[in-house]
Parts: sequence; C-alpha cells; structure tokens
Amino acid sequence: MRNLSLKINWMSVVMLLSLGINFFVIGYIYAEHKAKEIRMTRLSFDKSISKLVEPFPRSGKHEFYVTMRGKRDELIPIYRNIMQQRAVIMEIIAQDPLDNEKLRTAMDEYHDIYHKMVNPAQDVMIKVLSEMSLEERQKILERFKNPPKREYRSRNDDRRRNPTSNDNTGKQDW
Repeated sequence: MRNLSLKINWMSVVMLLSLGINFFVIGYIYAEHKAKEIRMTRLSFDKSISKLVEPFPRSGKHEFYVTMRGKRDELIPIYRNIMQQRAVIMEIIAQDPLDNEKLRTAMDEYHDIYHKMVNPAQDVMIKVLSEMSLEERQKILERFKNPPKREYRSRNDDRRRNPTSNDNTGKQDW
C-alpha cells in the first residue's frame, strides 16, 4: 500500500511538472506570435505614419492600432509586395552598368505599392481624429511641438554593468 501511495505521489509531481512546462511553452509561443503580430502591424506603417500617431492620446493610439490590426489581412500582402519591390530595386542598383530607366520604373512601382499601404492608415487617422474634440486635437499639437524628452545612453555607458562607475546622481561624467 505504501509503495502504491509513493507511486501516485510521484506521478502527481511528474504530471504537475509536465503541465507547468506545457503551459509555459504554450504561453511563450502565443506571446511570440502576438509580439510578431504587433510588430508587423506597427512596422508596416513606416516611421512617417508612426510619428504622426505618436502624439495622439492613449485612447486615440489604441483605436488607431486596433483598427489597423483589423485591416492586417489586407495590409500584409501589400507589405510583402513592398519588401519584394525593395529587393528588386537593390538588384537593379547592384547591376553594372546601372540602368537608370529600369531603376526609375522600379522606384515608381515601389511608390505606388507604398501608397496602397499609407492610404488606409491615413483614412483611419482621419476617422480617429474626427471623433476627437477641438481640445483633444490641440493637445496633440502641443505634444507634437513638445515631445517628451528621452534619455539616450552612450554606447560607453557602463551604468547597467557597473552601477558604481559614477556618483549616485544618475548622470555620467563627460
């Protein structure tokens, strides 16, 4: 009887451990998928669009990105076409001699494809902004004119690796 209870306890521990590992792996895979989905959504807007959305209030940014994420199925093929066209342009650039006319045509195609990506984003921005009050839109202008200051660290900054390398003010000696 005692041997049976030890086997049951041992099996319970193994099963619990296995369940924990499975949940961890599933969570990791799901989080990685979500991160890729968000990254793909945000990257596809390019910096120019992201810089326009950055001063929006949190609710406006959220609405913009949620709406654009809903258009993901429509936008990802366009994004892939943009990547393919960039590769075509790079191939043309590497040829000798450089065919200016072929490069101009490829860049015009890139421009057209890129606008297929930008136009839906602009439509969503207009929709989000049209739902805001004048006061909210004026605050966007203020945040655009006065963006929050970000502290950039030098590549030589060793504060993370050696916190005692400078005085405790958090400022580095130059």
